[in-house]
Amino acid sequence: MNIYEDGRCTDSGQHDLFFSETPSELAAAQEICMGCEVRILCLQEALDQSIEWGVWGGVIFWDGQPFYRKRGRGRPSREETNLPLEATFEELHRLVRSA
Repeated sequence: MNIYEDGRCTDSGQHDLFFSETPSELAAAQEICMGCEVRILCLQEALDQSIEWGVWGGVIFWDGQPFYRKRGRGRPSREETNLPLEATFEELHRLVRSA
């Protein structure tokens, strides 16, 4: 399998979503990733290559740091208050190894 040919992102026609700065567009890119059969391979590639930017394997990389989601400006809603924002590299590596 080749992540650059077999990924849902390649046939979604919405490449810009994966490199957006808008939280709602990043969330839309993550939704595309969730059903992708090469998602874990994509995440592994991002971790191996120390990717700085974009949505890879359903994880947002922003300035080289992984995030589960990107919040918009202002105060978070009550539903978002307890949801984690940042992921740790260790936890992502564990996820990849366990797949």
